[in-house]
Amino acid sequence: MTLLMCVISTVTSCNRVAAALVKLRENVDAYNLVISDVYMPDDNGFTLLEVVALEMDLPVISEFPFDVKD
Repeated sequence: MTLLMCVISTVTSCNRVAAALVKLRENVDAYNLVISDVYMPDDNGFTLLEVVALEMDLPVISEFPFDVKD
């Protein structure tokens, strides 16, 4: 069990923006928060952020992967 699952009772994961939007649009009231990576296979997290901001009243956390080099 992840820490996120301990804090939030249900976690839904999607690896594509299109799939995430389908799930959100089907039942937006079931979600309290969207956590998204900026880099996704079919689109980017900015597209997801824009649609969620325009269509839904949900907070979004976008994560940006980075590489630490010595």
